[in-house]
Amino acid sequence: MSLSLLIEEGPIETRAALLQDETLLEIHIERPGNVSRTGAFYLGRIAKILPDMNIAFVDIGGGESGFLQLADLTKKASGIAATVQEGERLLLQIRKDPKGDKGVQLGNRFELTGRYLVLRPEGHGLTFAKQLRNPEWQAHLSKLLSEAAQGVGLTVRTAAAHAADSQILAELTRLQSDWKTVRTASHGMKKPGPVGPLPSPLSVLLQKNLLPGCQIIVNNVSALAGVRRFLTRHAADFDGIVSLWQDQAPLFEAMGVEAEIEKAQQTRISLPSGANIVIEPTEALTVIDVNSAAQTMASGTHSAALAVNLEAAEEICRQIRLRNISGILIIDFIQMSGKGDVAKLTASLQSRLDADPVASRVIGMTELGLMQITRQRERPPLRDLLYVPCPACDGNGLRKSDSARLAELFRALEREARYTRCAELKVRAGTGLALLLQKQQTRFETELARPLVIETNGTMAAFDYQLG
Repeated sequence: MSLSLLIEEGPIETRAALLQDETLLEIHIERPGNVSRTGAFYLGRIAKILPDMNIAFVDIGGGESGFLQLADLTKKASGIAATVQEGERLLLQIRKDPKGDKGVQLGNRFELTGRYLVLRPEGHGLTFAKQLRNPEWQAHLSKLLSEAAQGVGLTVRTAAAHAADSQILAELTRLQSDWKTVRTASHGMKKPGPVGPLPSPLSVLLQKNLLPGCQIIVNNVSALAGVRRFLTRHAADFDGIVSLWQDQAPLFEAMGVEAEIEKAQQTRISLPSGANIVIEPTEALTVIDVNSAAQTMASGTHSAALAVNLEAAEEICRQIRLRNISGILIIDFIQMSGKGDVAKLTASLQSRLDADPVASRVIGMTELGLMQITRQRERPPLRDLLYVPCPACDGNGLRKSDSARLAELFRALEREARYTRCAELKVRAGTGLALLLQKQQTRFETELARPLVIETNGTMAAFDYQLG
């Protein structure tokens, strides 16, 4: 089994694709100004307390506010009003990025995440990732970390299984040093704001996706330098290969990732047997329907139904991870009548979901024969990164977000520049996209090393474009 991390850095967004052999497992997208800040430390000031809801609103500087729940505090009295006071300043960490009208969710159950360990500086005890079940290895790690980790809490991550003792101890030392730096910096702050520099899109992607022994391929020299800086600071023992993509074809296109991203935006997915699955996200949950192929079910045997369901379960689990679907999922599998079929299907689902680093659980079948699954929300779903509600259809439809459309256009221009020798690049665009493009024109011209001629076309749809 080989793991590859493909990184494509651009002026609008930086994307990372995690592949196992040639199968796309995950796609991550980070944009300047909209980088995930989960785990970032802030000095906050309690601005307002809502005792009835056990919530406090917190000023974190720059005109931004977040909210603090009683459950996210390490020390809590009978209610939020007895735990914190308006005007109080305290060190906090972002637990969840903003979603919709909600600001960032804050807490002081601090965690510092490395490749092998998660340090809880004000916690206690040693826990292991769910994949690390070997009791002898757990006993060895407990002994190794017992002295160095006195007075703190630790979680051993899955990647630690492939690390040397010296690597794990070195990371623990670095995490403890990072925590000391955070504490010292926060004590010197006089007003709310971030403690230290906020992460770049590239560093966030590497922090989330760097795995031992994986091959890292980047699309330009800037990303190559950024990866090397990150490894020097955070993963000096990284044993994988880092290389620069040299082919003329764009990295994601040549490796088949672009096509997989397009498929992940579709509602219906065809399966090799001729069956298909339909994925429908709603406000409250995600509904997945499994439709049988007529030729597959023609025999009328219960084994055919189980075979299709097992095939569908494999693709459903892959799509859940790829699309980053979270919350409640309801799956309408094909009805089965064979003894033990439901148990086999449930076991298959759980086994495949266990390979997903995001926590999930198979609840089981309802009385109506619907499979229930829950998956923890750690980052926005792929759909939310690419689309926004369409104002022209009363909020019932979607269109590509401004950032996604600009990034798509930049990649098209980059492809044009690679394959042609024209002195300048020309774009005809609808009024909405042309306005966005004009704001990025200088940056695009620098990246593409060509003059960019923009023609606004009022007859085109607002966010459509044509090259040449």
